[in-house]
Amino acid sequence: MGVIELPVFLAIVSAILGATVGSFLNVVIYRVPRGLSVNEPRRSFCPNCKYKIPLHLNIPILSWFILSGKCKNCSGAVSFRYCFVEVLTSLLFLTAWLTFAGSFDQIFHNNPQLVLVSWFFISLLIAASFIDIEHQIIPDRINRYGIIVGIISAFIFPDIVHEFMGMDKLTYQGLSSRVQAVGWSFAGITCGFAILYSVVIIGKILFGNKSLSSGPQAAWGIIEGKENPILVIRGNEIPFEDLFFVGTEKIILDSLEIEINCKQFGPGDLVIYCDRLVVGGDNVIPIDEWRSLKGISSKITYKREAMGLGDVKFIAMFGAFIGWKGVLFALFAASIIGTSINLPGKILGKDNAFTRIPFGPYLAVGALFWLFCGTDLLEWYFNLLTIEIQ
Repeated sequence: MGVIELPVFLAIVSAILGATVGSFLNVVIYRVPRGLSVNEPRRSFCPNCKYKIPLHLNIPILSWFILSGKCKNCSGAVSFRYCFVEVLTSLLFLTAWLTFAGSFDQIFHNNPQLVLVSWFFISLLIAASFIDIEHQIIPDRINRYGIIVGIISAFIFPDIVHEFMGMDKLTYQGLSSRVQAVGWSFAGITCGFAILYSVVIIGKILFGNKSLSSGPQAAWGIIEGKENPILVIRGNEIPFEDLFFVGTEKIILDSLEIEINCKQFGPGDLVIYCDRLVVGGDNVIPIDEWRSLKGISSKITYKREAMGLGDVKFIAMFGAFIGWKGVLFALFAASIIGTSINLPGKILGKDNAFTRIPFGPYLAVGALFWLFCGTDLLEWYFNLLTIEIQ
């Protein structure tokens, strides 16, 4: 039996570490948007029966297949997402190792100190993306921690300016180069925030508030369509797929009567999101608990934004790591990828899981492309333009 070479061994270790981190990210993805602590309870638990999973049944990737995607205690289905996050994190950690630290035939050929930063950055992107897919939010704490770590990383490892941000190598050493690196990190944060915040403002100007009903009292209700719920106002039917596109939209009903699941809530405001109801400002009802919904309102307002503020903070966060060039590249790549996936379904009028993916995960994919091969792609593109001009 042959001995595994050290470069191969380190690559395997990075993949295993990625799978382990992916298991922790599953905890973050489940608990953070629900306001639960990621430390208490320390052991993972089944989402269905709350059974605390023992260590021998919590082996990344393998446990899901060994248990056939079911809980050992209650036999409830465990989403494949848990396994997928672990596999994805493992592959991205391995890719980061091979990009910044070593290869399968040699070690430490590039900037091995940056691999830790890339692993942290990848973890933030994965956690934020899957939370955004499920809940249409990107928690501020993820963006906040990312910005802080990004700035600190730029100070400690000024090589991040060249390797992550695609800028020329800093010519000065010592404190001067570290201060310059922090400056480029702040430039990335500012660029990301300014661009997407401008999109939000323009979106509000273009879309703004639209009145669906005003004046005389209007009876309304929500019925089930073939694929999506349908809002009915005075006999006019409006499918949810025509109202909820980004995921941040909402319908505000100033209601005299509200009846939800045959229960009277009395007069007050009802806010309808794509995945939940908010009654009276604090009573939240998830979409999977809707059975019947109707009422009488004096005013119905539809509010739509081009993009949520979570995306603005998100791109500002990874601007701290990949700089303004990476921000522009990620935004462009996210627009292309998102349009390619969403547009066919919208044209054909077919709603599916892919058309409901918010913009945050596309931004994350764009950032990953930049991290691993963005500068090479830009160089190839500009060389191609040069050839065509000549």
